[in-house]
Amino acid sequence: MIEYLVMAFFAGQPVQPAAATAQPGPVATRKSEGPQLGEPVRISSDLVTGSRSQAVFKGNVVVKHRTMDLRCNELIAYYTGPREVTRVECVGNVRAVDGERTATGERADFEVPTGVLVVTGNPEARDPTAHLRGSLVRMTLNTQNFEVENAVVTLQAAPLKQPRRGGTASAASRIPTEISSKRVVGTRNQAVFTGDVVVKHRTMDLRCDKMIAYYNAAREVTRSECVGRVRASEGERTARGERADFDVPSGVLVMTGNPEARDRTTHLRGTRVRMTLGNENFEVENAVITVEPAKEPSRP
Repeated sequence: MIEYLVMAFFAGQPVQPAAATAQPGPVATRKSEGPQLGEPVRISSDLVTGSRSQAVFKGNVVVKHRTMDLRCNELIAYYTGPREVTRVECVGNVRAVDGERTATGERADFEVPTGVLVVTGNPEARDPTAHLRGSLVRMTLNTQNFEVENAVVTLQAAPLKQPRRGGTASAASRIPTEISSKRVVGTRNQAVFTGDVVVKHRTMDLRCDKMIAYYNAAREVTRSECVGRVRASEGERTARGERADFDVPSGVLVMTGNPEARDRTTHLRGTRVRMTLGNENFEVENAVITVEPAKEPSRP
């Protein structure tokens, strides 16, 4: 196992050429400058080969930088003119851990100055309450944020307000919520989904252009806001409008923005449509209702 200490900004020489061994002075001076060596990039691997502009690490590669632990099969570290590492590329069995967040995939590009890691190749990401899949995962060191493109996200939903007789929520009341979209950006308090958003929660299918999901202190989704071409369906009931607010614990969806609702025989329009999961009824404010006559049974 070979281990190199590579300075992210101030410099170091991950691969020390033979001619430089006669000039240890500048290296020793840099090590005495605390702030300059505050955020080193430490890389270990089975084999390393280097040139003036880059170093290639192969076999059991482990990168330690700030709060991140990054592992892969092979890594290329790129230098600037002053031999400062600015970027690394990882390939093969990539796994990154930063606090409670993890990301895996087949390839990763890490920009050292910004602390941004981009994982591709069937990437997945996790934190204590979310599982994310997509075509690209972006995470920034020492933050709680994820960005995922073409995302499918499974979030832990807050329990329904339907406790058992003993007073505790049943396992069924904690069914997670699955959300897919073109892109998602998440923080500790919320996640923003944009582009072809599809929400699957219990018996409901909810679709819109953009959605914001809000978390509680336990990182459970308690509420979501949908805007743009909102469509909701549950069984034979459908509702549409320009905006919807969904309260997860109560299962109540409120649709506004020229909302309409339908079931088998009724068409409803108004200023506000309210539907509750598992309940066949609609509530409509300022309602205009069209009731279709029952169809006669067909004769043989």
